[in-house]
Amino acid sequence: MMTLSFARPRSLPRSWLWLGLGVLVFAACLVGIFARPIGFLSAFWPANALLLGILVRYPALARPAAWGAAAVGYMAADLITGSSWGMSLWLNGANLLSVTVGWLLLRRLSEPVLRLRRTVSAMYLLLAALAASAAGALAGSGAAPVYFNSPWTDLLSLWFSTELMNYMLIVPVVLAAPRDDDPPSAVQGAPMFWRVAPVGSLLLAEGIRGLVGGPGVLAFAVPGLLWCALSYSTFVASLLSLVVCLWTMAGVAMGVLNFTPAHAGDVFSLRVGVTLLALGPLAVACASAARAETLRRLDHAVRHDDLTGVLARRAFMRQGQRLLTRYGRETAGVAVLMLDIDHFKHVNDQYGHSAGDQLLIGITQAMGTALRAQDALGRMGGEEFAVVLPEVSHAEAQAIAERLRDAVASQPFAVAPAGQTLHATVSIGLVHSASMSGEADIDTLLLAADAALYRAKTEGRNRVLTG
Repeated sequence: MMTLSFARPRSLPRSWLWLGLGVLVFAACLVGIFARPIGFLSAFWPANALLLGILVRYPALARPAAWGAAAVGYMAADLITGSSWGMSLWLNGANLLSVTVGWLLLRRLSEPVLRLRRTVSAMYLLLAALAASAAGALAGSGAAPVYFNSPWTDLLSLWFSTELMNYMLIVPVVLAAPRDDDPPSAVQGAPMFWRVAPVGSLLLAEGIRGLVGGPGVLAFAVPGLLWCALSYSTFVASLLSLVVCLWTMAGVAMGVLNFTPAHAGDVFSLRVGVTLLALGPLAVACASAARAETLRRLDHAVRHDDLTGVLARRAFMRQGQRLLTRYGRETAGVAVLMLDIDHFKHVNDQYGHSAGDQLLIGITQAMGTALRAQDALGRMGGEEFAVVLPEVSHAEAQAIAERLRDAVASQPFAVAPAGQTLHATVSIGLVHSASMSGEADIDTLLLAADAALYRAKTEGRNRVLTG
């Protein structure tokens, strides 16, 4: 296992983030308090799940001050709504214990697991939710005969089931909330029908459930939720599961159940059923995300050179031809560069192939900083590279080529653990599409640039020559 290292939000000082966390817990507690049946625990208590999700997603916030702010939020919500100090301390101590157990279990999982991008993510989350729910329920159940005049076993059952349901519905939404590096969902770019059809199936299931009724209505939304899990991001799928499951629970319980010890068995069954209803789509969404990430990795491995990370030869040729086809006829045109590292064989002979590999990596990184975002850089083999520059004039291409040459020549490259550094240079051949007669393809331009590169090598190296 490895420790999760999501970056904490940096837009505010940490003290303000802790204050915001306390306010969020306070507001979530008020939601739960207003959802309480008279004289007993809440039917829906989101505070613990929100706190757990936030502390796991942003581990830099999980400091004593954050736990203190959360405790103040818990206590303040109870006290301003009329609870006694004794009951507030007991119940909220159990709440914090529950969150602590879940946090201790989840915080050691790897980042991909907690970002719900592994097939085991849903199972690990379920196990942590079970442990956290059991810890909170055991700690708080003793309050039943003291404050609610009911057996402790009834409070144990109701506390455990509501915690488990809340954790499995809310924590995935927090952990999977959008980030800048999230990949596109399966339906992104698809026709509008396929983007809305999964949600439409949920609405259809709701309509059918209203017509049919009966004890099986809990499962009517399963096909739609599974379709959403396969089509949308894990965040959207989790959010839809949260809405559908809460709506389903409310619909089943309305007019039939009261969330008090009088219906403890039925409430336990309903909440566990809703939890399992959410678990299936969550597991499918995690497996779908894991599969998509594996496919992206395979595609990247096929398209990129495994040493330097730039485009491999075949992928570069395809990308270069696409750029040439798109921009070759425009006024500016396209330029193609061929680059070769000068005296690279001497590096391998004198320092070893490992040093040569490190030099290749360093030079490609230096070239990458000198290129624009729209330019394509590829390794053609050995120490030879190629670049396609779209939408550039001949003079602009010449300036970029000189910038590439200077970026390599002016930088020392570390090539060994002992700290030795080398200076390297590159020779560059350049050809512009405007200088070619007729419609040249990428192969023709590369041949012309290679001829210019050969002249640059024979005329002294560390220079740019135009073909």
